[in-house]
Amino acid sequence: MEDSANDEIIKISNELKSLEIEAESYKKELLSLKQKRDEKNAKFSELIKKGKENKELRDKVNEETKKYKDLREENSSKLKKIYESLSKIKEATKNKDISSSSTIEKQIDSIEWKLETEVLSLDKERKLVDMIKDLKKDLKKSKNYEELSKEADFSRKDLEILKKNSEEYHKKVLELSDESTKYHERMIYYFNSSEDIKKEADAIHNNYIEKKKNVDEYYDKIRELRAKLKGLEINSRKAQKQEKEKKIKEKKKELSKKSEDILEKFKNGEKLTLDELKILQAGGNI
Repeated sequence: MEDSANDEIIKISNELKSLEIEAESYKKELLSLKQKRDEKNAKFSELIKKGKENKELRDKVNEETKKYKDLREENSSKLKKIYESLSKIKEATKNKDISSSSTIEKQIDSIEWKLETEVLSLDKERKLVDMIKDLKKDLKKSKNYEELSKEADFSRKDLEILKKNSEEYHKKVLELSDESTKYHERMIYYFNSSEDIKKEADAIHNNYIEKKKNVDEYYDKIRELRAKLKGLEINSRKAQKQEKEKKIKEKKKELSKKSEDILEKFKNGEKLTLDELKILQAGGNI
């Protein structure tokens, strides 16, 4: 019975040791998977961070681009108005041979002086008065022309400034658009890469979960065997103790009987040996 229990203990101990070795191997594999998963998740977080950073940079550049587009649009509107103004000026002064206002004013002054200082015939006087009327009309046209010319000079100066601004704004828009495209492409790259890394991390995690189930099953079996082994060892020690107590009891009984037999021999006057005396003493009969 005791040998059978010992055999069972040895069998379970060997099975337990084998399971513990396998479980430890799986545990190391789990730790390796966990490390790989955590590294992938860290890489995923890093890529998401970079993606967001490039998105923020792109959005900032887009705001700047919009500002310069608005300036370019406003500039273009001003240019259009100046071109329209110059076109009207050109049309108003086209094919006009008009003397300067100062020349006409001198002519008027000369005729008026003549009218005031000379004695003229009525017919001659009327002609000079009519000439003054015509010259005054020419003077009005001349001054109008000169105003338009001044406006044209002013508009041309503005035109050069606005043309320069248009070139600068357009150049800036193109530069910012290229910069925005660069950040956008980087953003797309980082976000797409993060998706790939996330898929890898999820695959490793799923593998980790499956492996962990196996490891948990191993440790459940190990706990079960340890409990069973502990029970067998307790029972074995208990059986050994009972067996030992039984032997001691039987030995005492045997010793008591021997002691009684020797005592009877002693009572009968027989001489006892040293060993018999020891037995008699051990039996409590002397």
